[in-house]
Amino acid sequence: MSSGLVLATVTAATASAAPSPTFNRDVAPIFYRRCISCHRQGEAAPMALVTYQDARPWARAVKARVASRQMPPWLADPTFSRELANNPSLTGQEIDTIVAWVDAGAPQGDGTAPPPPAFTEGWHNFKNRPPDVILEMPMPFEVPAEGALPVFTIWSPNPFKEDQFIEAVELRPGAIGAVHHSDVTARALPAGTTLGRGRAWKGGPLVDFVPMYPDGRSYNELSGDAASAGGESAADAKARRTALQTEAFRTGDDYRLLFYVPGGGFQEFPPGAVKRISAGNALAWNVHYTPTGKPETDRHRLGLWLARTPPTHEVVTKRIGEAHIIEGREFVAEHEGEELPTIPALAGDWKITAMTPLQEDVTLYGLWPHMHLRGKDMTFIATFPDGREEVLLHVPKYDFYWQLQYQFAEPLHLPAGSTIKAIGHYDNSAGNKYNPRPEEPVAWSEQSWDEMFNGWMELSVDRQVITRQSVYSFATPVNSRVSLGIGSGPPGTVSVRNPDGSLVRSASIGAAPSFIEPWTFARGQTIQTERSGAESGNVTVTLFDVPPDVTSATTIGGPGVTIKAEQPGQNGIVTFGGTRDQRVVVLVTANTIGAVTINVVSSDQTVLASIASAAASFTLPAVTLPSTGTHAVIVDPSAASIGTIQVSVTASGR
Repeated sequence: MSSGLVLATVTAATASAAPSPTFNRDVAPIFYRRCISCHRQGEAAPMALVTYQDARPWARAVKARVASRQMPPWLADPTFSRELANNPSLTGQEIDTIVAWVDAGAPQGDGTAPPPPAFTEGWHNFKNRPPDVILEMPMPFEVPAEGALPVFTIWSPNPFKEDQFIEAVELRPGAIGAVHHSDVTARALPAGTTLGRGRAWKGGPLVDFVPMYPDGRSYNELSGDAASAGGESAADAKARRTALQTEAFRTGDDYRLLFYVPGGGFQEFPPGAVKRISAGNALAWNVHYTPTGKPETDRHRLGLWLARTPPTHEVVTKRIGEAHIIEGREFVAEHEGEELPTIPALAGDWKITAMTPLQEDVTLYGLWPHMHLRGKDMTFIATFPDGREEVLLHVPKYDFYWQLQYQFAEPLHLPAGSTIKAIGHYDNSAGNKYNPRPEEPVAWSEQSWDEMFNGWMELSVDRQVITRQSVYSFATPVNSRVSLGIGSGPPGTVSVRNPDGSLVRSASIGAAPSFIEPWTFARGQTIQTERSGAESGNVTVTLFDVPPDVTSATTIGGPGVTIKAEQPGQNGIVTFGGTRDQRVVVLVTANTIGAVTINVVSSDQTVLASIASAAASFTLPAVTLPSTGTHAVIVDPSAASIGTIQVSVTASGR
């Protein structure tokens, strides 16, 4: 009786066991959804997974990679990140199916696999049409059969004579198997350079289309590494490090069009959101090749789908980092003469935090962490005006060889007053197998043997609306004064006019941005754009609602006062009392505005002293007060600059 009961139990269990997964029925659909954008003939992956004959020899390797979540490559931690649109990760059920298939001997199964998806050879079919414009890298590059090549950049002249707005973009390498990653950015050439023939990288081959300095140096060869300095003086070495640091830590808008990695390299933008190629910028092709065992020739191509619906907002790539916290100290990288600390030799967990306060409402579309070979992790956190915090993206195991962009499933609105920060760690120890020289401190530059800390965000400013109208009106501001920021564009003029057509203010449009100082708003005023030649194009204008000038008072010898300019065009006035023939000196410190003009004026508005500077601190010449009464220090930020500054007045001997 007992034996029969046991037999019945075993029989029931056997009857209810699920059949083993097969390639044709269970695994092929997963591969087709998740894998074969890369794992097919002619793409970057080392083997195809389209047919059973393709996949069977790699079954155990596939199991190991998917079970450990190494494939598909995706480094964001979903527990601490917003929902991301381009996440290719396998679900738990998909992983279990692949593991069970391999454990069962990787059977093909009965019947036939479903047909694989059809892929367009060449370009994606965005917007149901081929690209409107195809641009090529300016020269082919010969990739050697063997060896390690650093990341380097080739630049090309811009073929466009006016700004172009892009609603979709795709980057296609010529030698797909030899390209690990690449990107294209529309940006200005490094200051003081012109395109010429020089080294592709330090010790690399001579190539054309490299930024060259007048003394014959190639920008691509420069490094923050002291060993690259040769016999330069200490002053020249500091100047070189400062220039490279400034480039590595610049926070101005970066007009990166697209980043290519295997399985990626294409992007569409939400309706109305566009990328822009400004006519005044060059194109920078940044590439990282991995030799395949045979010589190959690569020439990237960039496909552009020009906007056919009215563009409303420009998507720019901006680096987080108006300020940095390093080892408990605050640093502002763009301040004159301020160098960020290098990463110490052998440091295994060196921390840096970058912060950017948002002065305006923005829409955030995605994030991209960028470090070099010692990068360990990066986390992005938004702090809202009410103090609430949200982790937007957490990449716990950064990998220089899988640099991924992360696109939000839904764009995120961040109101003015929010702060976004990026927190990262570096491993400069001997335990980091990718570290080329753990025994040395690491400087900052764009070269891969140095380091960078770039938490990039893709965003648009909500009120910066692109317009192609020649005349337009604007809403009534909260305050009585307004100012106008004018982007670069073809030669022309922006005019502010009263309802009767009389001119209020005007400024030029050109290769560099310009600014119209505040004026008193009147209902019915309009803004008019007019070109001055045959060249046409687009210009972005930004209207600023300017609060009253900031006022404060101090005494001679008293504590300094802080002036905060919150909107472009807002000045500051610091008053102080003094007696006739008294000599005083005005000191300026803690300048985060940048370029600013400081005037000392008497009670009758006579200018007694004046200085223009972007330094963090400076002193005006001593002045003799012409009369007894109230005098003033006028703080006038340059163009659209904003920020804080501290002013103090002290007595001066003769």
